[in-house]
Amino acid sequence: MFADHQKALAAAPRPRMSLQFAMKTARRIALALLLAVAGAHRLPAPIFEEPTPRPVTKPKTESKSAPAAETGMNSRSVQVVLTENTRAAILYLKNYVQTYENMPFAGKSDVHPDEILMQLRQTLSTRFSNVSILSVGSSSRSGGLTMLFDLQAHVGSISFTANTVSFIATFKTNSGRTIQTISASGKSTIPYPAFGTQFPKAASRAFADFSQKLNATR
Repeated sequence: MFADHQKALAAAPRPRMSLQFAMKTARRIALALLLAVAGAHRLPAPIFEEPTPRPVTKPKTESKSAPAAETGMNSRSVQVVLTENTRAAILYLKNYVQTYENMPFAGKSDVHPDEILMQLRQTLSTRFSNVSILSVGSSSRSGGLTMLFDLQAHVGSISFTANTVSFIATFKTNSGRTIQTISASGKSTIPYPAFGTQFPKAASRAFADFSQKLNATR
């Protein structure tokens, strides 16, 4: 009898799962699969690299090199020493002026001995910032160059004769070594009639020659 009851239960039709329950189950399965796939292929979080800080560098200070020592003709100062020939030439010009102006009705001479040294100083000042001309008995100073000024001068006697000015400038270092020698000259002619000697033209031409040669030296 008990066996017959078991057979009856086995033969009885099983109740079918409802459609709504089946759909919910399918959705849950699909959702679980999606989550599994999403978790498996999730991209790694982006990595942010912080820039490496640059070392702090102090601004470079330009090192100023010391100015080059003043050597040779680049010196800024020069002292002029008058030679015996120069003193004799200037004395000759002064005597000429005195003799001429003592003549009756002669008037003033156009020869000006003092302008020789004035023109010399003016010409040297275009090259050197400090120019000194030593007078007789004055002591020389140290520093800069020394220039020996050796002058020759002559004033013509009558019309058509020549006035001449020539000199040699010898530049020496403190040790006495000669580094440059410049010779210059100028010439003019006493006109006719001889209302003047035109000697200043000869002096100006000589110093113009000297200035050109001095500026060409290095």
